[in-house]
Amino acid sequence: MKRYILLFLSVICLAVSAQEQNGQKRQRMTPQDFQNKQKEFIIQHAELTDEESAAFFPLYFELQGKKHEANRRVWKQARAVKPHERTEEECDIMIVALADVKIECATLEKEYLEKFRKILSAKKLMRVQMAEDRFQRELLRGMQQGHKKSGSQQK
Repeated sequence: MKRYILLFLSVICLAVSAQEQNGQKRQRMTPQDFQNKQKEFIIQHAELTDEESAAFFPLYFELQGKKHEANRRVWKQARAVKPHERTEEECDIMIVALADVKIECATLEKEYLEKFRKILSAKKLMRVQMAEDRFQRELLRGMQQGHKKSGSQQK
């Protein structure tokens, strides 16, 4: 479950903005730029061939899109009411909806795993998952370092 949350947050944070190295100006990263960076990272770290990549990534990004849409749907509902104005009943409905979307994403993952197995060996799929996790960690680490740099420059 942590993987889903980290991936979702990573995509949102990167899509919203990325800082230039000098920290002076915010620059937007498109979802396509994010996908390209993620794809390059996974290809390199999972050691995928051109043929494997060509068959794998359309399905991979299709899965990511479905999971993103499911999460977007639930969070759109959550933002409809200001946090301090939510009733106990509304909060209860939202926590159940959030749990349901996690189950939906896990079901999608399992469904697509069967499709991925037709393209990649178990060993390569494991490398892809490890590369995906590493990409997320490095992304978050980079964002944290960017915030530290921009915070120290503001003082």
